[in-house]
Amino acid sequence: ANTDRIEARLAELGRELEACRAAISGEAVHREDLKLCMDRMTQDIQREEVKGRLLASQTTIFLEGWVPAESLPRLESLLSRYPTAWEASDPQPEEYPSVPIQLKNNALTRPLNMVTNMYVLPAYDGVDPNPLMAPFFIFFFGLMMADMAYGILMVLGAVFMFRVMRPKGGMRDFAGLLLLCGISTFIMGALTGGFLGDFIPQLAKIINPNTTLTELPALFTPLNDTLAILVGSLALGMIQIITGMIISVVRKVQAGQVADAIWDEVTWWIILAGIALAVLGIGSVGGYPVVLIVGLVMLLYAGTRNAKGFGKITSLIGTVYNGATGFFSDILSYARLMALMLAGSVIAQVFNTLGSVTGNVIGFVIISLIGNMLNFALNLLGCYVHDLRLQCLEFFNRFYKEGGKPFRPLLIQTKYVDIKEEN
Repeated sequence: ANTDRIEARLAELGRELEACRAAISGEAVHREDLKLCMDRMTQDIQREEVKGRLLASQTTIFLEGWVPAESLPRLESLLSRYPTAWEASDPQPEEYPSVPIQLKNNALTRPLNMVTNMYVLPAYDGVDPNPLMAPFFIFFFGLMMADMAYGILMVLGAVFMFRVMRPKGGMRDFAGLLLLCGISTFIMGALTGGFLGDFIPQLAKIINPNTTLTELPALFTPLNDTLAILVGSLALGMIQIITGMIISVVRKVQAGQVADAIWDEVTWWIILAGIALAVLGIGSVGGYPVVLIVGLVMLLYAGTRNAKGFGKITSLIGTVYNGATGFFSDILSYARLMALMLAGSVIAQVFNTLGSVTGNVIGFVIISLIGNMLNFALNLLGCYVHDLRLQCLEFFNRFYKEGGKPFRPLLIQTKYVDIKEEN
C-alpha cells in the first residue's frame, strides 16, 4: 500500500513538473525581460547584503573595508564630495590573515588566475605566483602538446570564445589561457614538424607513392630525439625548481631569516654545483671534490642545527633522505613533459597509419581526423592536468604561502546583460 501511494505521489509530482516546464516554456517570449530582471535582482541582493554589514543610525553610517592602494586616490576623490570623516591605513601584521587578495595582472598573467584560483590564493604577505608561473606553464603546455594543427584549433577556439561568447570571469581566463597555450603549441609543433602527427607525409604518400616527402622540416622530433627531449625536460625541471628556491631565498632574506635561506636552499646549490664539477673533473684537490664535500658538510650541520642529543642523528637521516629523494624525485617528475609529447605524437601517427591502410584519400582523411580529434581532446585535458601538477606540487612547494581570500568589492556583476560606463 505504501509503495502504491509513493508511486502515485511520484506520478502526481511528475505531472506537476511537466506543467511547470510547460509554463516556463510559455514564458520564452519574455526571455530577454527575464534575463534583465534576474541581473537586476542580483544587484539588489548584493546591495542589501552589504547594507546588512553596516553600522548606521538615522543620521550616520560607519563603514569599514579594504581598498587596493592604487585605488586610494580615486576613493579620496569620491569621498571628498560628501561631508565624511575617513581614515586609511596599511594593515598590520596581525591583520594579514584577514586582508583580502587582489592579484595584479596583465594580458599575459591574467589567464593564469584560472590555475591560482583552482589551487588557493596566496597569503597577503606571500608572493603573487602568476608572473612567475606564466612562462613555465605556457611553455610546458606547448612542449607536451607540440602540434601545429592542435595549436591552430586552440587559437581558433579562443578567438571564437572572445568574439562570439564574450566570456566573463573564469571563462574569460580560460579563453585567454587557451589562446596563449595554443600559440605555444603551434610554435612547438613547428619545431617538431607535427601537423596532426605525420598527416601531411602520409597523405602525400597516398596521393603519390613515389613522393620524397617523408616528414616535415623539424629541429627535433619526439620519435628520433627521445633521449635528448628527456634530458631537456629534466633540465627544464631543474631550472623551474631552482627558480622556486631562489624566490624562497629572497623571501627569507626579506623576512630576516638569512640563516634558514643559507642552510635550506644554498646548501643544495653548493651540492649540485659540487656534483657537476666532480663529473667534469674540475675543482678537485688531491682527488677530492672540494665543493661537493663543503656542500655535504653544510648539509650535515643544516640537518642537525635545531636538534639535540639523539635527535641529531634522526634529524640528519631525515634531512638527507627527504632532501635527496624529494629534490631528485621532483626533477624526475618533469619526465612527463617528454612522455606526453611522445604519447601524443605516437597516437596521432597510429591513427594516420590506420587511415592509410584504406589506400584512398577519403578513407584516410576520415579515419585520421576522427582519431586526431580524440587525441586532441585527450591531450587537451592531459596536458593541462600534468602541467597543473608540475606548478602546484613541484614549483609552489618551494616558496608558496597560501591562505588568501579573494577581494570581492561591491560591483555590478551581471550574467546576461553587459553594462558599459560612459564618461
